Amino acid sequence: MRSVILLFVLAASLNAQSPPPCQAGLDQVKRGDYGSAQGSLWSCVESGAGNPTHTFYLTLTYRELKNYDSGLSKANAALKQTPDSVEMLYLAAFLHYRQGENKDSMVLLSKAYKQAPDDWRVHQLFALNYITFKMNEAVEAELKKAIALNPTNAELEYQLGRLYFTLNWYDKSIAAMKLALAITPEYPEVYDSLGLTYEALQDVKQAEECYAKAIELDRKHGMKDPWPLINYAELLFYQESPQASLPLLSQALEIDPLSPDANYQMGRVMRALHRNAEAEKYFEKTIDADPAFANAYYQLGTLVQKRGDSARATVLLDRFKVLTEKTKKTTP
Repeated sequence: MRSVILLFVLAASLNAQSPPPCQAGLDQVKRGDYGSAQGSLWSCVESGAGNPTHTFYLTLTYRELKNYDSGLSKANAALKQTPDSVEMLYLAAFLHYRQGENKDSMVLLSKAYKQAPDDWRVHQLFALNYITFKMNEAVEAELKKAIALNPTNAELEYQLGRLYFTLNWYDKSIAAMKLALAITPEYPEVYDSLGLTYEALQDVKQAEECYAKAIELDRKHGMKDPWPLINYAELLFYQESPQASLPLLSQALEIDPLSPDANYQMGRVMRALHRNAEAEKYFEKTIDADPAFANAYYQLGTLVQKRGDSARATVLLDRFKVLTEKTKKTTP
């Protein structure tokens, strides 16, 4: 689940009555100064002056800065002093989750749950870990518990909507997304996800409107998320023409030149426009950015085969077969 935009959405609800340095940390999150915010919020949480909200925003700074190891070192040191601290257990569990260490995360979360069974953050993080384990019923149950405990958090409804989308429960997904918008009307990620859902329902007009709204809101708030551009471009590729998707993909690559998906889609556009040399370059960039992007090997392999490089084509197409077989084995 993507969450770059979430920091803006949540910053709108920051508590203005917090004591320093807690207030300083919240203000720094609002400004997007995550490095300073991280230091301030650590001081706030460690001093005992903060509350669960401050710890939650501290986790958001790690989500942006991705300096998980240093955070875990500090959290583990704090847990040696206060092993039953819900705030440190939750923070350490979050950092383990972000590093893909789900079992470690779950152990710490279980300890936090014993101390604070009604903490919505704990239930949300349980849900996120269960996603990794493909335990969809548990994901739904935990998100619903979190929503009951914190009904004004738009992200929780958004995450529930995303779960329903992955299960092809499109009506439920739309309902959850609309609840998220009722809480936070200008939530770009929700509009982007609604676009995907309406596209799956073959409602092209609604999908286009949602993608366009997501892009509009990103620009309004100075957010840099390539996904609405990529998703809208792919829709236009099929519904209008490859040429129509070109401006959107160019914008996406300006935001994130290393995006595997933006490079791959641009490669497909170049190929459709018979600009094969450029297409090859974009497929190469896709593979450089994500060596497990199977379809890029197929596209590149068939292109080099077409121009007579049979030896390289064989290597690329063999790699495509290996990756697709791995995907089949890991897909339930």
